[in-house]
Amino acid sequence: MPYPNTQPDLSVFEDMSEEYASVSTLGTQVFTPLTSSEALASLVSEGNFKAAETLRKEMISHHIPITLNALYLRAALNAITERRSKGMAKERLDAFEAWLSLIPDRHESWLSFYAIRERMFRAMDHLNISLVHRFGLVLASKGYFTGDAALQAASTLARHARPAVTENYLRKLEDRCRDYHLRTGRSMPVDCLLPPFDLAIRTQALAGRSGAALQLASTAQKRGLRVSDFTLYIVAKHAPDQHHATDKIRTIYPTWSMQPTQFSDESINEVPHTDTSTTISSLATHLRSLRKAFKSSSPPSPYALIHFITSYQALGRTRAPVLLRSLAYHHSSKSAATWAFAEMLHFRARREYIQTLLVFAQHFHLVGVPRTTLLYLIRGPHGRRMREEGLGRLVSPAYPMQEKLWPSPHHTAVVWETLVRLVPKADRERLYKLLLQLVAQSKQEEPPYDKPPERTSLSLPPTTYDAAHFSPFISMWAARRNPEKASEVLKDMVSLGIEPGMVQWSIVARGYAQHGDPLIALRILDRLEEIERGTSKGQSAHETPQEETYYRPSDTLIGTYTNVLQGFVAAEDVEHAREVERRLVERFAYNAGDRRATDAAIKLLRELENKPAQRDNTTQ
Repeated sequence: MPYPNTQPDLSVFEDMSEEYASVSTLGTQVFTPLTSSEALASLVSEGNFKAAETLRKEMISHHIPITLNALYLRAALNAITERRSKGMAKERLDAFEAWLSLIPDRHESWLSFYAIRERMFRAMDHLNISLVHRFGLVLASKGYFTGDAALQAASTLARHARPAVTENYLRKLEDRCRDYHLRTGRSMPVDCLLPPFDLAIRTQALAGRSGAALQLASTAQKRGLRVSDFTLYIVAKHAPDQHHATDKIRTIYPTWSMQPTQFSDESINEVPHTDTSTTISSLATHLRSLRKAFKSSSPPSPYALIHFITSYQALGRTRAPVLLRSLAYHHSSKSAATWAFAEMLHFRARREYIQTLLVFAQHFHLVGVPRTTLLYLIRGPHGRRMREEGLGRLVSPAYPMQEKLWPSPHHTAVVWETLVRLVPKADRERLYKLLLQLVAQSKQEEPPYDKPPERTSLSLPPTTYDAAHFSPFISMWAARRNPEKASEVLKDMVSLGIEPGMVQWSIVARGYAQHGDPLIALRILDRLEEIERGTSKGQSAHETPQEETYYRPSDTLIGTYTNVLQGFVAAEDVEHAREVERRLVERFAYNAGDRRATDAAIKLLRELENKPAQRDNTTQ
């Protein structure tokens, strides 16, 4: 049929009216189904992580590609945050690594990983070395080699993993770096791995692993990396045998020369002691000294810091300590650790032991301490009651910590002392055996680097423990009328390569003076004096009268004599107490008023001497 030749007559149609406009015509909607990647991202966005994990595994098993998305950081964080049943540690790590691998590369979208880092290095009550290891390698595969997150992972492994684990990690880091540049079509810079190598070497040197640091420096040289002179200086400076370390470094880098003046530390800022009659002007001077010290590389003494804060707050002022704390936390981790140590000492002096543990747990990783016992005390009835009563602070309010700090032996020694005071007597022996076990593990020799380690576990550096960690156990047994057991602790220290100091010998000597053989206490004093004088073996300390004029005993030795004198007085042993006093006067030329504690001990001796006379007068 042919088409009509005339135009259609439009008059047959009605004009558009409101009646037509008000009626909507139902039509079929066009539905576009989500792709697998879009469905996965949608589940993560909704917080349905369990279904997202199931879908991700199915897509992997069917070789379905997944579009990279920064949204998957939420799923990675959930993998290490969600509570799971026991025995799921490996599944948790696998899920974390899988989700983290789905983020975009660095050149496409830069990420800070703040939430994950805050969880790993701040919120966890333990340090998971395996998690840090996987985190660093995934970041490297995404192009993050020198950022804060990557360097934080390298520093953590260098400090708290075995040296073989650290070296194997840096080797894998190099492989991931090479794969990333090949995949993105970029040329790999020669020194792209120099920052993590430099940081790992310095961290191991500062942790007392000079041999591992030198081995790592040699590995870097074989890979064409020129370790910085500053790093090599740190290795040589902190090595037990500086001459051997210097020769070894020159063998690796023949052109290197040690110039200490170039990297010398800033002069230590002496903080003036504030008198008890504190004035506003003296506090202002003290405050300026503290600020100057916190801005330098040598923070002030924690004891000077506590004295200033308590004196300042006694005047009804609070602003300066808050500003001083902010300066300490912003300047460096060393300054922040000094402030935290001052808080711990403050609460220990007030016998608030749970609060001491809380300050440590809030600021530091729980390494070098019995984590299970510490957490039990904090979360148990004692800690719960303290939280209900309200937690006190040296300076309020609490400062928000971005990440936890690494504890020094000073911090962990205070924790061990606090635990000995808090745990029941029956558990103290168990606690001491645990200390011996941990010290032995930290002193173990590292096996040869012939093959990469099978496990990534926590390994404490040799400098984690010192003589102060054994002092609370020595004091405990010496005070419980068992100085022989306290002497055995000194033998254990020597067998573990830790030399007892004057403080430990002083505690044992007092134990014998008060509860044991007084002659042993006097022999300990003779030996300590002989060592300090530097006399030859077998020569008595008082056989060279010519040296008496020039010899000035240390305050620690005077304190040891005072401690033994107090022990004899407590045991009411007047004869031997007089002998200690005679040595103080004749050998050390001690005068009344030189030392407050010594004067108090001598005063107690005089009162003990007058007791028989008082009884005789009463009888008459």
